[in-house]
Amino acid sequence: MAFTPDICLLAIGIEFFCFFIKGLAAFGDPLISTPLLSMIMDNRVISPMNLLLGTPINAHMAWKNRKAFTAKTVVPILIAILCGIIPGVVLLKYATSWTLKACLGALVIGIGVEMLVRDRTKPAKNSKVMMIVASFFSGVTAGLYGINLFFVAYVERTTKTREAFRGNVCFIFLVENIFRLIVYIISGVLTREVLTLALATMPGAFLGFFLGSRVDKRLSERAIRYIIIAMFMAGGVSILVKALVLKS
Repeated sequence: MAFTPDICLLAIGIEFFCFFIKGLAAFGDPLISTPLLSMIMDNRVISPMNLLLGTPINAHMAWKNRKAFTAKTVVPILIAILCGIIPGVVLLKYATSWTLKACLGALVIGIGVEMLVRDRTKPAKNSKVMMIVASFFSGVTAGLYGINLFFVAYVERTTKTREAFRGNVCFIFLVENIFRLIVYIISGVLTREVLTLALATMPGAFLGFFLGSRVDKRLSERAIRYIIIAMFMAGGVSILVKALVLKS
């Protein structure tokens, strides 16, 4: 596929917007960029390109919020996610119907609604069983569809500040990013075409993230919580619409 200047400019604009949101919510960039970029390029280019853009930003956010990082929370989540990826990949051959994906989207939206209406004045129950189930299921859906959202809902429920949320979530994303980078390099997915496009769109992504981070400093914890929930629900809507409209 030939990337004309018009396509490159559009891709830069999309990445700018997506990483502006990343600067606010600490996640959600692939949920927005993938369906938008799929209109102008193939997924075999989109996924590795987004990975190259997101990995350094996740590393930056994890390092910046390292003091709020909790290994006791993150390590079990990571183990459960990696364990979930294995059956997810196995199920990939048998359970890829658009109906199942639509149900997944509806479930994500439902969890987002629960996050929205939940009474935050009541202390959240730090259930290890819930953590393992949410993280394992997150790994399964990551293996099936590349969608790793459910652990985000658990971390949002159990953390008190945006720094703690970002430190834990971005560290988990970073480990997953590094793992996928290794797999992509071994499998030959990271082509010269992908590297060139990633370099071309990098200024837009980094500028969007920088501006989003600046805006974030002016927002309250309450506003940030609503942005996180909105992005979570937007992910569900994106999954549901893609399944119902594109049957994919």
